[in-house]
Amino acid sequence: MIDFGEMRIAFGLPKFHHKVCKHRRLTYNVAERRVWCQECESTVDGFDAFMLIANHFHAMERAAQAKLARAAEIENATLVKRAAKNLDRSWNGKNPMAVCCPHCRGGLLPEDFQSGGSAVSREIEIARRKRLKAEKE
Repeated sequence: MIDFGEMRIAFGLPKFHHKVCKHRRLTYNVAERRVWCQECESTVDGFDAFMLIANHFHAMERAAQAKLARAAEIENATLVKRAAKNLDRSWNGKNPMAVCCPHCRGGLLPEDFQSGGSAVSREIEIARRKRLKAEKE
C-alpha cells in the first residue's frame, strides 16, 4: 500500500493538502496568537493571512497607479482642449485677431490650417526646442 502523505513529505511538501480560506473576513486573537475566518470559522495560517493582506494592498496600489495614469491622460487632453478653445476665441471673438507664431511672431489664420497643414512629431519638436535652448545658453 502506498502512503501518499509520506510521498508528499519525501518531496518536501506537507503531509496533507492545505486548503486556504478565500473569505476576506479574518479575525485575530492576540491572546491565542490565532487568525481565523469569521465566515467558515477555520483557522488561517499566518502566512496565508499575511498574503491575503499583501494582495489586498497590492491591488489597491495598482488601482491608485491606474487612477494616476488616467488623471495624467485627462490633464493632457484638457491642455489640448484649452489650446483649441483659445485659438477659437482669438479667431472668432468680437474682434477677430490672428494668433502669433511663438517663433517667428507672424500671424496664423484659420486659412493656414484649412488643408490640415504640415505636422511634425511632438517628440522631435520637443528635442529641437531643447537643442535650440541649449545652443542659446
